[in-house]
Amino acid sequence: MSWIRRRQSGAEPSGERLPDLEFLALVRERLEAYAPGATRGAELKGDSLLSPRGWAIAVAPPEHAGGHHYDVVAFPDVSVQPDVPCFRDCAVAVAGDPRQAADAWTQTAGACLLELVSAGDGDFAGRVGPSGEQGVPGWSSIISGVLGYGMDEGENERLQAALIEANVLHRIADALGPALESPFFNGVRIFYGGAPGSMTCEVRVNGEYDEAASAAMAALGLPEPTAFTVVRLFALLLPASADDTDDTDDHHGHSCGCSCGGHLDPEHPGFEISEPHLLAELSPEERARRIRTDTDVLKIAKDVGNFLKVRLPIRLDDGRTVVYLLWVYLRAEVADELVRRVNDSDIEGFRFEGLLCNTVEPWGEDVLRAPVVLGGQRVNPDGSLRYSEILESSDPLLSRILTETWPAEDVLGDRDPRLRTP
Repeated sequence: MSWIRRRQSGAEPSGERLPDLEFLALVRERLEAYAPGATRGAELKGDSLLSPRGWAIAVAPPEHAGGHHYDVVAFPDVSVQPDVPCFRDCAVAVAGDPRQAADAWTQTAGACLLELVSAGDGDFAGRVGPSGEQGVPGWSSIISGVLGYGMDEGENERLQAALIEANVLHRIADALGPALESPFFNGVRIFYGGAPGSMTCEVRVNGEYDEAASAAMAALGLPEPTAFTVVRLFALLLPASADDTDDTDDHHGHSCGCSCGGHLDPEHPGFEISEPHLLAELSPEERARRIRTDTDVLKIAKDVGNFLKVRLPIRLDDGRTVVYLLWVYLRAEVADELVRRVNDSDIEGFRFEGLLCNTVEPWGEDVLRAPVVLGGQRVNPDGSLRYSEILESSDPLLSRILTETWPAEDVLGDRDPRLRTP
């Protein structure tokens, strides 16, 4: 999942609710700008935008108060008769600008539509399998980027980042379950933000307000806006098929030959996670567009974040220590300070803060996004720099993981290299 930058519409808002076909003309325009060629041959007929590829988009009678809402219904395949599967979403014309509403729908629900009817390469929206860290367990998920719009660009980005880091869709999955009724696909719209002191957390499933899921989202403690700002994302949840593959972090040993625990030695076990989970979800095209720095230790991706590989040591009850090499998220100013200190050879003793960006077995997602304090750098005799280490955490579970001793069989299980030693 990633951020979406606001795109300028290039036109003054009309201040009036457009007739349905005029709004659909804007949708066609924005879809074509978003994905050139996607609307080739699509025509406005009757009350719909019809594509020769078999999909259609219509505007339903408004179900919300006010004249600037557009209830948009997408039909991925109109050949399925008589009950054509569809999903709906509501787009609101902020400040009366219908072009903005069309653009917001296009970059979220529209992106999911394009991904669903495409070859499925992640060109338009992210794809997450039934065991993925960002989706809903048991469902294959198509997830748009996170769109933010409001009075202040910095506040847009802050709330976009908050929604991404909170991993809302996955964390409210239990509450969503009863509403996922469609055997074809279920549309989920997540909406968050508003004016200072008047924040809204809203989840709609198949166009209907879901009270349980909205309450679960509100309980996540997302930050309130300091200026009018709203963010939204859309997801399509499809029943998992036998062809779906699980999305799991790649734990593997590596032969760094140092004391960091990165090699799969029976007496010094260690596991390396190849990427932070937010980067693992990017398509190849998104990686090419977003990643600016990509080294074994530091990865920086535009509109996604700054990530540093660090050590997480866990003491076992048999006297060994297992070390995970995993990733933490750093604020931009912290990442800049870290790089400066490394370049100035002034890194030893430097303490800084971040957020854990991977799951850790056997605790799984219970430690994902936990705040951490890092340090422990040391220059080795050969001149190389030891990885920064997670020293402490204000998260109760991660604090226990760092300070207590754990049964080896619980932490390592069948991954224990001693089990493979003759």
